[in-house]
Amino acid sequence: MATARRQQTTDTVLHSPALPVLLILAAVAIGVAALLPLIQSSSTTSTAGDVRALEAEHTDWRARLRALELEVATLGSLSRIEAEAAARFGMGPATQRHYIAVDAPGPEPRKLPSRYYPQESEQDSDSASLIEDVLDWVTP
Repeated sequence: MATARRQQTTDTVLHSPALPVLLILAAVAIGVAALLPLIQSSSTTSTAGDVRALEAEHTDWRARLRALELEVATLGSLSRIEAEAAARFGMGPATQRHYIAVDAPGPEPRKLPSRYYPQESEQDSDSASLIEDVLDWVTP
């Protein structure tokens, strides 16, 4: 009888209605676990592609910036400004020069560099302080 009981317990476990459900759940869990590295590598690859695209866009913007800097430097050229003034406005070099004489003597040249002279503070003696303004407003 003992042998009969052992067969019945193993037969009930193997023929249990929950066994296929457990096997299906285990297969699904193994499948999901196998897909996780694929999903992670796919995400990493797409992020790397986005980074490369942004780096290419950054490089493009830098090239545009350099081109604009070159254009600004070209537009600021003295020879271009003179040519533009002559062509557009009919301007040219001065034909007459006027000199003005000044009777006052010029400032004396400093003998020492300015860093050795005391610093001059720029204070407005005409403007009153905030406290004086408040006192003037409070007192009649």
